[in-house]
Amino acid sequence: MINTIKSRTTLRKVGNSKGVLLSKEVLDFLSLEVGSEILISYERNKIILQKAKTKSVKNKLNLKPSTWEDQFKKAIANGDTPDKDFFEGMTNDFDKNW
Repeated sequence: MINTIKSRTTLRKVGNSKGVLLSKEVLDFLSLEVGSEILISYERNKIILQKAKTKSVKNKLNLKPSTWEDQFKKAIANGDTPDKDFFEGMTNDFDKNW
């Protein structure tokens, strides 16, 4: 059995954009809360909202610095490249005194 909810709302002005408010019933039905990511698709004269599937995390956060070097080497061997150092070449008055 497919569960469906039909409700009616109006398009509202939200800043320079337009928005639709979703009722608590719709939010509960899709298990959505503020900050939830949704997918929007269009089909003929329909707009379809779906809760985005959460991406699974392969590895949990590793808080053991002693293992980081090996993990970096494995990642690079698998073709991952480290990000550039965002702060490379940047200086500030505090650093100049060191």
